Amino acid sequence: MLDDREFAEISNLHRDGMRATKEFRQRMGVPLENASLRERMAPMLSHYERLTGYKETNPNAVMHHQLSLYGPPCKHCAKPLRTPQAKLCGSCMFPVER
Repeated sequence: MLDDREFAEISNLHRDGMRATKEFRQRMGVPLENASLRERMAPMLSHYERLTGYKETNPNAVMHHQLSLYGPPCKHCAKPLRTPQAKLCGSCMFPVER
């Protein structure tokens, strides 16, 4: 999971990868099918691995690893709540005390 500062860095690399792909495709007339998502997002995936120590292979999955999107750990099962406002743990259905 990434804190907001780390996620901003990853988001910038993701945006840069998308922009570079669009510019390259327009300049070279290359269809999107010929441009691998993993290749386009290699800088983002490398930076994610440097930050977390985990080698993620799915660039889209990384964009869901922003810690502030989730709530604190459940007091019963320790898994993160699905939102900061959750009233019930989505994993074990334990009620959240506020």
